Amino acid sequence: MKKFENKLEVFEYIKKKYSKSKTVLIRGSTAKGRINDFSDIDIEFYQNKPAKPEYELILVNNRLVLMTAYPYRAGKNITQIPKNVIVLIGKYCEQIENQKGYTKKERLIRDNQMFIDFLFKYLRTKNSKYFKIIEKYFLRLGSN
Repeated sequence: MKKFENKLEVFEYIKKKYSKSKTVLIRGSTAKGRINDFSDIDIEFYQNKPAKPEYELILVNNRLVLMTAYPYRAGKNITQIPKNVIVLIGKYCEQIENQKGYTKKERLIRDNQMFIDFLFKYLRTKNSKYFKIIEKYFLRLGSN
């Protein structure tokens, strides 16, 4: 598990990791807000080649954080950047889905990722609406 002292170090790591992408941005509350225990960093990377979402657990100042990266193809440039977005590489643009299908093994990995994602959402918010989704992925994982 990678360890970082602060959010700026994380953003530099993201820029390096996705340096071959046309556009890389952070969307959501952690783009400009504080990183707390069980925060998640939502990354969007734009490229022509189809890809799958990527997940990574990291420690930021000893806080457990989930990084999620979603692949897109770049559409037309948009000049108005939302308040909850930071563009790390390239220009802000419209999203075009750019994912490829999953094999059975990849589906199992994706189900694990979704389980962790919603578990973090529950731990962050304490909102019981996430229980049904957590249970769905838990049961799917148990059947494999």
